[in-house]
Amino acid sequence: MKNGVKLFISIAVPVAVGAVSGLFTRPEIDGWYQTIKKPSWQPPGWVFGPVWTTLYILMGIALYLVWKSNAPDKLKRTAVTLWIVQLVFNFFWSFIFFRQHQL
Repeated sequence: MKNGVKLFISIAVPVAVGAVSGLFTRPEIDGWYQTIKKPSWQPPGWVFGPVWTTLYILMGIALYLVWKSNAPDKLKRTAVTLWIVQLVFNFFWSFIFFRQHQL
């Protein structure tokens, strides 16, 4: 597989997970989340979209760097497994926080 395709897939997967997570949590962001008390130093709401998008892109680049590395396959499998685990935790954190209202 060509590196460009690997890079695209590596970035598309976490961005898609973030988009699905956002679809599930959006109603609560506009509703419940607006009603809770937040610290005065919290960034404005418009910052979160670009920041999370950047983070998901960086997660994808991290996966790509592992995928194309010359590391032994066992180490690459371990790294990809840990990457998948963190992505699953990331997805479910949003669901638990916004949908279940658990802080």
